[in-house]
Amino acid sequence: MADCTQVLATLERELSAAGVSAECRTLQSTSAARALHEAAEGEGAGLLVVGSSRRGPLGRVVPGSRAARLLRGASCPVAVVPRAWTVRGEIATIGVAYTDSDESRDALRGAYALARRAGATLRALTVVLPAALYARTEPHTAIRPGVDLTAVEGEARVEAEASLRALVAELGDDVTVEVDAFIGDPADILIDLSEHLDLLVCGSRGYGPLRAVMLGSVTRRVVAKAACPVVVLPRGVKVALEDLVADSLGAAAP
Repeated sequence: MADCTQVLATLERELSAAGVSAECRTLQSTSAARALHEAAEGEGAGLLVVGSSRRGPLGRVVPGSRAARLLRGASCPVAVVPRAWTVRGEIATIGVAYTDSDESRDALRGAYALARRAGATLRALTVVLPAALYARTEPHTAIRPGVDLTAVEGEARVEAEASLRALVAELGDDVTVEVDAFIGDPADILIDLSEHLDLLVCGSRGYGPLRAVMLGSVTRRVVAKAACPVVVLPRGVKVALEDLVADSLGAAAP
């Protein structure tokens, strides 16, 4: 293994210059993912941040084999940062992907807390699959006019947006929130929207072992192709993202 002492020293100086309190250390284990898992467990980490693969296109998140293994077994939220990504000034817009699940509600609360902490706008996003709407269409008959897919999609968007707005309203009124509902492929839509976000928060999926990030097909595609950093939340973690933000505020208080 190459000696990374000098690299860590340089990183520590850069973080210190940016006003970030940091401790740089070298970990040893049978794999990088296992070393990070063990360190996160030992430290009670609230968030793991990893870079993407060097093989991916610039500005895209492409988790390499190490990051993929880390995502599969992490016991806390994981943030994956695109290759060659740079901060575009302050964090102005945070997106959160919402579906009707406990972990998505955790993601919504966590993203709201992050937006409040950063003074950012929160974009709450939900996507309805077109296939789920076909049963609501009706053919035209002599007795009554039919209901076509376009009308059904419009109703579904209004319903989904209203439901999400109600959930957001329960979180408070101290964050600027934009709520949008879409019809289509969730991964494709979230990937496109990531071009206009500084951070995207999403759940992993609603099943699999507790306290482990188990990527579903949508989350896997979003993590692989997003243009901004993506925070993936497992279910059943000890410290929720919103609690992590609250703890950081407490630590920063005089």
